[in-house]
Amino acid sequence: MYVKYSLGFLIASLIQAGIVMFAENTGISQLGAKLTLFQLITHILAGQVAGYILLIIIRKVDYVQNRSLITISAVWGALVWVTLVPLNAAFGKVVLPWEAGIGTIMSSLLAFIVFGFIATYTIKHYGYENRKTSDPQTI
Repeated sequence: MYVKYSLGFLIASLIQAGIVMFAENTGISQLGAKLTLFQLITHILAGQVAGYILLIIIRKVDYVQNRSLITISAVWGALVWVTLVPLNAAFGKVVLPWEAGIGTIMSSLLAFIVFGFIATYTIKHYGYENRKTSDPQTI
């Protein structure tokens, strides 16, 4: 099961990177993102971590389990965006989107929301055990 999750999170990370690089190459974004092999590997690993954190949240929090795919995707994508982009900016890897203009904000946020959508879809498609069914004390 975890291989399927990891594959879904990998696809989400690659599509997200593709959106960012497309926006950079067409001039829509001035994020300053570069895609070296090391950065791609780091990006994929961060996507795996973000995906599994989302899986844990969906498993453990009833409120989140009952939300729609679109709601979870948008909220998770925005949360990851507002966390990871400033962290990358602090390390000098990118420019803060809100300093680079509306095109950068919209394209980078869209990329993260697409990541959230694919990760959430993967989790919901392959299922998950919530705490009510996996907790032996509730049986």
